[in-house]
Amino acid sequence: MNRSQKIDFLVLILLAMVVVPVILLFDVRFLTSTFLFLGVPCLYLLYRKTQNLKVVFSGVFFIGVILGFGFDFVQTFNRAWIIPDEQLVIPYRIFGAAPVDELICLILWSLLMLLVYEHFLEKKRVEHVDVKHFMITAIIPASASLLFIVGAFFFAPHYITFKYSYIIFGVLACLPVIYCVIKRPKLLWHIVKVAPYFIFFFFIFEITSLYLNQWFFIGHYIGYVTFFSFRFPIEELFFWIFASSTVVLTDYKLFVDTQNKS
Repeated sequence: MNRSQKIDFLVLILLAMVVVPVILLFDVRFLTSTFLFLGVPCLYLLYRKTQNLKVVFSGVFFIGVILGFGFDFVQTFNRAWIIPDEQLVIPYRIFGAAPVDELICLILWSLLMLLVYEHFLEKKRVEHVDVKHFMITAIIPASASLLFIVGAFFFAPHYITFKYSYIIFGVLACLPVIYCVIKRPKLLWHIVKVAPYFIFFFFIFEITSLYLNQWFFIGHYIGYVTFFSFRFPIEELFFWIFASSTVVLTDYKLFVDTQNKS
C-alpha cells in the first residue's frame, strides 16, 4: 500500500471502532447499525473515488441481491438466524420471511467488500464487464436458483427445508473458493490479503449486534462458540466472520471482474 492507502486503511479501522460506542449509546436498531457499520465506510471509499465502479455495482447486484437474497431467504426460512420484528425499521418481510432491512444489509455488505478490494488491491482500471460471461456463468444460473427457491417456497416448501441449512449452504457457497485452491491459488492468495480486516470488522459487528439482541440463532448447528457472555454458532464464526470476504471476492473475480487478471 502507498501512503494514501495506508491513511485510508487507518480511517476504516477508526470508523469501525468509533461506531461501536455510538451504536451502544443510542441502542439503535439493526438497519441503523448496518448503515453505521457498513454504509459509512462505503461512503468514505466512494468519496475517495474507488475505481471500477460499474464493475463493482454489477458485482453487488449479482452477489448482494441475487445470491445474497437467495441464501438469506433459505436461512431465514429455516430459522438459522432471526432478526426480531422489533428490530426492523422497515416492518416488512419478503414472502413473510426475509426482512427488507436484511436485504439492504446484504447490499451494503457486498458493496463494502468490493470497494475495499478495488481500492486497496486492484491496480488496473476496467470499467466494463464481459457481459456474455457474466450472464452465462453468473446471472442466469443465480437467477434460476433464486426462482427455484421462491417457487419451492410457494408450491413445495419441503425442497428448501433443511435441518442444518447454515452449514449445507455455507459449504455450497465455498465451492468457488475450493476451485481456486486447486486451479487458481495465486488469485486466492491475492484475495485473502483483505481477510484479516474483515475478520476483525465482522467480529465486532457480530458482538455488538448480539449485545443489542439485533439477531439471534435458534436453528440447528454443528456447535457453538462462546466469547465471554456471547454465544453463536460455529457456522457463523467460520462462514460469516472468517470466510465471507474470501467467498464474496472469489465470486467477484471469477464471475464479474474477469477483465482484470489478478
